[in-house]
Amino acid sequence: MIVRSRSPVRICDIGGWTDTRFAKRGAVLNLAVSLFGHCLVEDRPGNGNGHGDDRVAVLRALDLGVDVSIEDVAKIEYGGALDLLKAAVKRLDMSGGFRASVWSDAPPGSGVGSSAAVGVSLVGALGHFAGRKMPPHDIAKTAQALETQELGLECGVQDQYASAFGGVCFMEIEYPRVELSRLPVAPSFLWELEERLVLVYVGESRLSDAVHRLVIQRYEAAVPEAVAAMDTLRGAAHAMKDAMLGEDMAGVVEAINANWAAQKSLHPDITNPSIEGLFETARAHGAAAGKANGAGGGGTVTFVAEPGREMKLRKALGEVPGCVVLPCLICQEGVRSWVVRE
Repeated sequence: MIVRSRSPVRICDIGGWTDTRFAKRGAVLNLAVSLFGHCLVEDRPGNGNGHGDDRVAVLRALDLGVDVSIEDVAKIEYGGALDLLKAAVKRLDMSGGFRASVWSDAPPGSGVGSSAAVGVSLVGALGHFAGRKMPPHDIAKTAQALETQELGLECGVQDQYASAFGGVCFMEIEYPRVELSRLPVAPSFLWELEERLVLVYVGESRLSDAVHRLVIQRYEAAVPEAVAAMDTLRGAAHAMKDAMLGEDMAGVVEAINANWAAQKSLHPDITNPSIEGLFETARAHGAAAGKANGAGGGGTVTFVAEPGREMKLRKALGEVPGCVVLPCLICQEGVRSWVVRE
């Protein structure tokens, strides 16, 4: 048997950082887009490759050119290659010989939740392969647990839920509990927003774990600037929801810009001279709003163009050294898995 799955990444995470363990409560609105995390699970990985068929799994990241073998689920150890894949095999207690391959359409370190999308696709495909029926909420919850409970990483909850459900998601969070709504935004408004979205890859994120820790320390120490920023981020998510439902593009622009200002105030390294220069170029060529996706420090930036200036903005940003304009179509579907019929 062969099972495939895919799930979208998210951009424009308004209210990001508030979906975390240390923030405790939050509100996030994000958009799923048609850049996917993919997974392919196949029977009998040992056939013809020189290994015995009694192995539990061969795990491969095709875009990284890395693979590992699992001989015994009970003896899985982390700290090496493909820990996320190992965690999924362990968490789902997989048995029997199979090969699981993953890859992502999004560049590495792009800040769009690509690792979460891969995790969601992996859980969805392995569950389907093992004959387990898992609704999107359970897939998202399991995928998030891979990073937090299995690997001990700091990880919010928005990415996995956005990937599992797709569309325009609004989440109210009492960490780790998520109350999610897929917003019924008017199609014509989504089409217009989609026309005006410009997604730019600026290079692998340089935001280190040390900066994450500094943000956490500042917030948990109740530094006024950090506390105020978190409150602003929560408010921006609610404002974005109201704007999307009210078909208010000016409100969308205002919410995105307010979010970016608050995001930058969490720590100076969330932006840098290269990113600030990119924003100056974008504003000069028709950007009405913009924010770095995810934590910041590199990765990708989402801009919203003024009407009729989208092509000029895409051209200008595509000419910035090191920048790549990526496809950006809103994806209304979340995780999908299916059996390949040969």
